[in-house]
Amino acid sequence: MNIIKKLRIEKKISQQKLAELCCVHQTAVSQWENGRTVPDRNSLTLLSQVFGVSVEVLLGLEKPKDENLIPGFERISAEIAEEKLVGVEFFALTVNDGSMAPTLQFDDTVIISRRSEVRSGDIAAVAIGPSDVSVKRVIKKGTSLMLVPENPLFEPMLFSEKEIDSLPVTILGKVIELRRKF
Repeated sequence: MNIIKKLRIEKKISQQKLAELCCVHQTAVSQWENGRTVPDRNSLTLLSQVFGVSVEVLLGLEKPKDENLIPGFERISAEIAEEKLVGVEFFALTVNDGSMAPTLQFDDTVIISRRSEVRSGDIAAVAIGPSDVSVKRVIKKGTSLMLVPENPLFEPMLFSEKEIDSLPVTILGKVIELRRKF
């Protein structure tokens, strides 16, 4: 399967949405995925930011890293994150997309202070449903919760009180430190 299609499906993004994020027509995305054309330099840069991978990965010159695995740490799914984090004061996550760029870059490691509440405006790790953990700026609006990316290519996520309970949406902790490899 084509790497762009594979990454798009993994991120649960439609061809139309990816086209909007890359400022191209949906047919261009279809052609990239079918191997008829190759994205231009600008599109490759945007795809790299959307998917949180290097341009080299998109071109097939490098294999994608196991984006959630930090040496010395185990990979856990969102569905068992709360269970695994019981009694843990701090934990680390590897950033695996470009949604918080420029503040947090792909492959940065963030240290998180485990807590179930954060202040509006804090950057936090948030479990969304059974399979997603996201690092975003948390904005509280009444009983709703908005997760705001810093990268304008990504849309904020707004959750009503009902969605917070039904999905669920759970604050795992506040980002307190950034560790970046050079």
